[in-house]
Amino acid sequence: PQSPETVKVTLLGTGSPTLSAERMGPCTLIETGSVRLLFDAGRGCAIRLAQARVPWRDLTQVFLTHLHGDHMFALPDLHVMGWVLGRTDPLDVQGPSGTSEMMTSMVRAVEPDIASRLKSVPTRKPPVYRTTEIQPGVVYERSGVKVIAFDVPHSISPAFGYRIDANGRSIVLSGDTRYSETLIRNAEGVDVLVHEVVFGAATTEQQQITSAHTTPEQAAQVFAATKPKLAVYSHLILFGASADDVVAATQKVYTGRVEMGTDLTVIEVGDSINVRRPK
Repeated sequence: PQSPETVKVTLLGTGSPTLSAERMGPCTLIETGSVRLLFDAGRGCAIRLAQARVPWRDLTQVFLTHLHGDHMFALPDLHVMGWVLGRTDPLDVQGPSGTSEMMTSMVRAVEPDIASRLKSVPTRKPPVYRTTEIQPGVVYERSGVKVIAFDVPHSISPAFGYRIDANGRSIVLSGDTRYSETLIRNAEGVDVLVHEVVFGAATTEQQQITSAHTTPEQAAQVFAATKPKLAVYSHLILFGASADDVVAATQKVYTGRVEMGTDLTVIEVGDSINVRRPK
């Protein structure tokens, strides 16, 4: 049982474009009261939602950090299977410019599936989605929950990080980013900062990937500047390194509380911050 004031953060997917059964594509769920907000929808997101026992009917709000495939491959799954399993409300997808065209293309690919199901149940209404192409600023404010989008530097533009404020609690999701002063300004003093990371001996071809993300040493500088009560790593991009290596490199610069996120890790943000890992 959770207090109504508790904000629950579930790391549904903490992986990278590299295929992994242990770490699915980037996807984070924020819950407080009856509000459920999904940030990104990477590969395997629907499976993790089922494992987290999230009712499909209640999942209608999706926010995209940017339009790289590893952050949105599960959107057609959420759109169609959510409808099949009982969602009647529209799926609201908010993201940067290009989101509407992307969703149109994705839904077109699953239209034969939708048509066959409507044919077998003629009285059924087709699934509905809505897209909103957002700019930095407040993008959601409802039931005491406010979501702010802010620009972050990445290899694609625009790309967003998000700050979520609810019940006096605050969570920041970095999205995919290099070291960012804008991120620091939005994350100062937050309860939880969920940050991406890249680490390891990258090849010449992989250096381009490394240059678009944040190393543990750079992330440690961000943590030192923002002083979150808890810093958590997600969206791990590792080149021959381990999760323990990332934490060790971080702690050489930053001595605050740092956790390595895993899929289905739950962070309960209340009077205290509790981290529960899957068995």
